[in-house]
Amino acid sequence: MTYENSSQLSWFKAYAASGRAPRWTMEPADIHGFLTGLAMAGGLPESDWMPWIWSGETPQFASREEARNVLGELRNFEAQIRRSLTSYRILTAVALPRSENGQFYAADWAEGFLQAIEANPEPWQKAVELAEASLTTVLASCYHNHEDSNGGHISLDRLDELNYHLRHLNRIMKSSVDDVMPGARAA
Repeated sequence: MTYENSSQLSWFKAYAASGRAPRWTMEPADIHGFLTGLAMAGGLPESDWMPWIWSGETPQFASREEARNVLGELRNFEAQIRRSLTSYRILTAVALPRSENGQFYAADWAEGFLQAIEANPEPWQKAVELAEASLTTVLASCYHNHEDSNGGHISLDRLDELNYHLRHLNRIMKSSVDDVMPGARAA
């Protein structure tokens, strides 16, 4: 499998391949799903979400430059994902590994999304109450893909279906955040 846009997270990918990254460091698709889920729920401070990327371990960098570039890339990626929530396609094909037959692997992305819910579960209660079918469809990708006879690949049509449910979840979560912070809009 390959990524359509290999330049995305290039410093991070090089670091992860170096052997110095913590053993259970998230892959780029997991990170995208994780940061998408966090952004929908209103986000978390960097000090809370960054350790999830490294599975709670402390990354060891070869230099300050490497640390600055890898961590800066992750911060920029998080900001990019927050901005993408207003897009028609929250989850783009670029974010997912692609197979030789043109399909996409979404299981790791969905597992990252699930980890975001685990990291910040309280805001997701509204989605469970008001958008259970959409939440189930998105999260089912992390299990469904591992068991499929197609090796976990989804078509562009299925990716469009996931985006439909992600947009619905985002609307529900945004209304939840707006309900909690009504004074923030007036400020």
